[in-house]
Amino acid sequence: MAYFLEYLVPAESGGAEIPVDDANDGSTVPVSETAERVVHVDALPARSRIAAESLEDARTEAEQLLLHSKADAGELFDDPDDSLEAGSGLRVGGFREGRGWSDD
Repeated sequence: MAYFLEYLVPAESGGAEIPVDDANDGSTVPVSETAERVVHVDALPARSRIAAESLEDARTEAEQLLLHSKADAGELFDDPDDSLEAGSGLRVGGFREGRGWSDD
């Protein structure tokens, strides 16, 4: 089954600056290749694929991923379409450090 974990990775050292390509809405470009405007962010969104045979296995892998990512919370999705699009699939739970898993 294809599970995906969505979470926010806190940017270190006061945040990150991302150049935005206005000509291609929603795109970013390497800093060394542009004079485009820059957006400051305090966290970077991520969606990571988790290969697991069961929801329990996916939750275990998701906790390990969060532990190593410096994120403290995430949402787990069952997504048979294998999409990297945020929110794609069926939300099957949320995890918050110190609270564990919830199904709400």
